[in-house]
Amino acid sequence: MWKRKIPVTSELGADIRILFPEAGLSAIFDECDRFDRDETGGRLVGTYTEHGGKLTVQVTGIIESGPQAKRSPVSFFQDGAYQEDVFRRIESSHPEIEHLGNWHTHHVNGHPTLSGGDIETYHRTVNHHQHNTPFFYALLVTAKHRTTDPRRRYSIKHFVFRRGDKEFYEIPSRHVEIVETPLVWPVSASRAGHSDHTHDAGSSALPARAHDNDIIGEFYPGIRPFSSQKLGIYWRGSLELLDGSKVQVVLLEDSTGHAPKHSVALRDVPAALQSVADELAQAEFPSARAALIVTERSCNRALYRRAHEQERKS
Repeated sequence: MWKRKIPVTSELGADIRILFPEAGLSAIFDECDRFDRDETGGRLVGTYTEHGGKLTVQVTGIIESGPQAKRSPVSFFQDGAYQEDVFRRIESSHPEIEHLGNWHTHHVNGHPTLSGGDIETYHRTVNHHQHNTPFFYALLVTAKHRTTDPRRRYSIKHFVFRRGDKEFYEIPSRHVEIVETPLVWPVSASRAGHSDHTHDAGSSALPARAHDNDIIGEFYPGIRPFSSQKLGIYWRGSLELLDGSKVQVVLLEDSTGHAPKHSVALRDVPAALQSVADELAQAEFPSARAALIVTERSCNRALYRRAHEQERKS
């Protein structure tokens, strides 16, 4: 559990500037009004520049939490597959866009700052090899107020996590500027875009692929995603088994049909796993994560049976 006091340094604060659209602030506060007992949140997207050690973060869009988000008074889990789909739609017309970070609420439980789980998650995210930006920006809603001023309905705090930095930093409000710029993808538009979603092969594969990447990246760090003109999207790497050995795995995605299919191949397998490799080569799976889970369990089962037989013979 993290118990370190949040450091606020004048040097860092002077080097970071955040430009936040008023329309985005309104979208966040409207979402807070809808969920006044449970935590909620969303993704922050936009652009950034960094020159001479000075970082400017410009938020240009808010992606809502998604229809499968899970909420409680003390926890919040976003619908990552939905948000990935929305982000790619934005990216198609705004290729300069980046995932800058997240926003979520604590005013419902009275916790005035980031939780230990938030801090651990954001450190892990900013240092992940697939995170594009060298920072992670987190906006936290900390309190609700009775006021007629729509911009002061809630108190917010801004934090920045840096890649390779064990600390994290609260950005002083004087370095946050509310600007009059339109959102590149308003919340209402993202909701409408989701309901009009067509289930062609390419679009249906995208959210599932994002979920695959999340699961594989978290639980199978030896497996990484790749793409090529010949193979398309695939995952490759070493899978560690229960006896400490490793097997080389290649997961292929076939998105030419109505729904994506996945196959798995094991490379240079020992004799004890050859029959498993042959069986897996004939199978199809609905997702890369399912293929990898079945592969791991099948290999471990074969190793366990072999060890049990050897022990019984001896």
